[in-house]
Amino acid sequence: MDNARLSHGLTVFLVCWSVVSPLIGIIVGHVLTRSWQLKQWEMERRWQDYQSVMTAIASAYMAILRLDNASATQRLTQELVEEVESIKHDSFRVIRDRIAIANELECANILGDWDAAVTNYEFRPKEDNEGAQKLFARRFSGVNEQLVRMARHPPPGRCKRFWRSLNWWIQYRWAKVCKRL
Repeated sequence: MDNARLSHGLTVFLVCWSVVSPLIGIIVGHVLTRSWQLKQWEMERRWQDYQSVMTAIASAYMAILRLDNASATQRLTQELVEEVESIKHDSFRVIRDRIAIANELECANILGDWDAAVTNYEFRPKEDNEGAQKLFARRFSGVNEQLVRMARHPPPGRCKRFWRSLNWWIQYRWAKVCKRL
């Protein structure tokens, strides 16, 4: 008689498990897929933002040097000065406008480093033009290399978000279940 009860209980458990286990698999699969897609989207967004910052800084660097060379050869025009100022201001705007990487740029002080490089080059003594160009090139290269490093290596702690959200979801569901009891 005890074997019949055990067999019946095991049968009920297996039937219930055969209904519940696919649902658990679907939920876990959905959570993992969504987490992966979100992470992929964030990585692509970061990559695009870093690419736009590096493009804006490189454009400003080249424009500033072009303006400097034009002033040395007396081919300086007001239109060229306005164009370079616009490109330079655009580089600062792009650094400030990147939302996906704003914290990373702020922690690395990219805006401050780029501003120091541009300002120090613009207010240099005119006698030491070659030395100032080399210093400006080194500072530009330093900012560019730092941006490349930051783009290739995302900051730590991104995968913790999934576990925090899963933990929150479990606690939320458990609180709802306890409320019903």
